[in-house]
This record gives sequence, structure tokens and C-alpha cells, in this order.
Amino acid sequence: MTTKSFFQSGSYLKQGALAVAIILSSISFTACSDDDNKDKPEPEAKAKEVKFEAQSFTEWTYFSFEKGEIIKVDQENYATDSSWDIAFLRYNIRTNGGESGKGQGAALDTKETDFSKVTSIPTTGFITDSKMKVMASGGMPPTYYETTGNDAFKVGENTGWAFYNYMTSTWSYNKNVFIIRTADGQYAKLIMKTFMNDEDKSGHITFEYVYPFK
Repeated sequence: MTTKSFFQSGSYLKQGALAVAIILSSISFTACSDDDNKDKPEPEAKAKEVKFEAQSFTEWTYFSFEKGEIIKVDQENYATDSSWDIAFLRYNIRTNGGESGKGQGAALDTKETDFSKVTSIPTTGFITDSKMKVMASGGMPPTYYETTGNDAFKVGENTGWAFYNYMTSTWSYNKNVFIIRTADGQYAKLIMKTFMNDEDKSGHITFEYVYPFK
């Protein structure tokens, strides 16, 4: 081997070693970047607001968090329908679980009033639906009938998400953050905002929710 070819070979070796080092460095950087991305939490979904009329004393209004809208559900066969997650009968609320449905639905009152302060899902404390009595009409004295609903939201005796002051004929709300377990076992955060519309007529629900909540 001549002196020239010897040095040329050395140059090739150095260039090859440099190329290998660059490739390994690139692989290492990519792996680190992937690991960094895995450590970063996914951004939470933005809160959405829903408004609708719920004046009926007998017809429930059903909502799907996955679809993000009110959906049609057979009033007689709601307990066998897995398409809905939460339902409203005036200020009464039910979830798709327990006595109200075949889903995994349940609710938990976190006692917080800010979505940002509810960052994890408790493993205990969820309430499933049970038998409950609701008003049959707006007449006085009131009459009641038995149906199903979730006691986590129960309104009455100064408890629940809404409060009615008979002395002043006004409604007020705790605006607590509730965690809802949906029919298929996912989760949403929900704040019940009001039972009145802009004209101060009752039977008009407004709520905000974050879905999915993980």
C-alpha cells in the first residue's frame, strides 16, 4: 500500500466514524424527544356550554357527552338504551347506570367550583342512580310520583345543585363541579349553571362540561 492510499483509507475511516456518530446522535435525540412527549400530559378539552328547555314534569331530556348534543331516547325504554349519559327532568337529573340504565353511569360532587381545580378522578365516592320521587305538576299542594334519578344532584331541603327560596321566589346554585361517569365508563366534568332562562322562567337548563376528562 502506498503512503497516499494509506492516508486515504484513514480519511475514509474517520469519515465513516463521523457518520456513524451522527446517526447514533440523531437516534438518541429522537428517542429522547419521544420520551419527553410521553411525559407531557395531553391538553384538556375545552369547556362547552349547553342550553335547552326542560319544563316537562314527565318527559326527560337526554344528552350524550360523546356526541355533545341532546339525543332522542324512547321515554319508556330509556333503561335499556346505552346511547345516553345524563338526562334532565326540570331540575332532576339521572345518569345511565344503577336503577336508571344498563350503563356504567354515576356521579360525584367534588365540592369544587372551578374546573381547573379538579385534575384527577377519585376511585371512590361515585353515586349510582336509585329510586326517587319527583313532582308530578306545578300545582299546590304538590303531588309526586316515583321514578329513577341520581341523589348526587338531588334538589330539596337546601341540598343539591339548585336551591329555591320560597320567601323570595328565587333560585340559586352551588355551581359545584360534578364528575360524571358515562354509560361506557368514560368521564366528564360538569357544572350546572342555572335553571332559569334570560326571562327568569324556570325549566331552562344551562350547564358546562369538559369531555373527555382523564
